[in-house]
Amino acid sequence: MRLTRSVTAVAALALLAACGLDTGPNVPAPIDPASDTYASSLNVDISKMTKTTSGLYYRDLALGEGVPAMAGDSVQVDYTLWLTNGTKVQSTLDNSTPFEFLLGQNPPHVIPGFDEGVQGMLPGGTRQLVIPPQLAWGSAGQSPIQPNANVVFQITYLKKF
Repeated sequence: MRLTRSVTAVAALALLAACGLDTGPNVPAPIDPASDTYASSLNVDISKMTKTTSGLYYRDLALGEGVPAMAGDSVQVDYTLWLTNGTKVQSTLDNSTPFEFLLGQNPPHVIPGFDEGVQGMLPGGTRQLVIPPQLAWGSAGQSPIQPNANVVFQITYLKKF
């Protein structure tokens, strides 16, 4: 499933998560990203990441050059999304089609953690994100992402368009 097809579902799920609603008695409790376990292949080192006030963790892997991405910009990115166990969920690199979206919208065009994580990136820069459930798919999840799951993204900001 492409990220663009799930925009409406993502916005709805983000609202559910923000409201603290769950989908039933079998929903696992969220795990703090700093306490979660990550597959070694992801190279996640929470101790080297910056934590924002919202709970997003990020680390710049390459800085890039130029004008930073800001709310209101139409941006083009490549991304890969993984579960914390190292399972790849989806990637724009698999079909050579970068993802384009309008940054900083309310409600966001993407999950809130993705939107927040792209802001401030420089063209050509690559950033690793660890997004907690309240900024991702929340207590509802979205197959194959389990309810209350942390997720890992690697994003390369290609350009503003």
